[in-house]
Amino acid sequence: MRRIFFSTLVLWMVCAGTQTAFAKPSREVFGLRLGMSEESVHKRMRKIATQQKEEREEEEGGEQEVWILKKDARYNYLLTKFSREHSLILVTVVAHPSSVRYSDLGETKDATVATDGINYSYKWKIPAQGKEKPVLLIARGSNAEFLNSYSLYLSR
Repeated sequence: MRRIFFSTLVLWMVCAGTQTAFAKPSREVFGLRLGMSEESVHKRMRKIATQQKEEREEEEGGEQEVWILKKDARYNYLLTKFSREHSLILVTVVAHPSSVRYSDLGETKDATVATDGINYSYKWKIPAQGKEKPVLLIARGSNAEFLNSYSLYLSR
């Protein structure tokens, strides 16, 4: 009876969109993947967010944008950064306070954890997949349980 209940609970959590403790870090956030074209990113983001700011980066030749999410209980806004070739090279997502746990992103035991007692950082390496390059997912926060933000970067 307990096993059936537990299996049903896990299945319900997966179907409800809640990540369980068995979650693997994702190379995708809000339908965005590193390497996407700027045009594809804009098409996706216009459905779920409002562009707040855009600025060119003189040194690197790319640009950076801030998008305010329209209706998301967990996340407030995200930052996108493009190369001079207009390819997505960085995504940073900023969470609402105390709404996203590090463990929501992936198994914390699989992450490299760093803290100075005030700030926390969890880093997952996501291996290359097909033609896609390896990715780093780095979550940061000032709380041992809840993150403030996380970023996806191309790994070298």
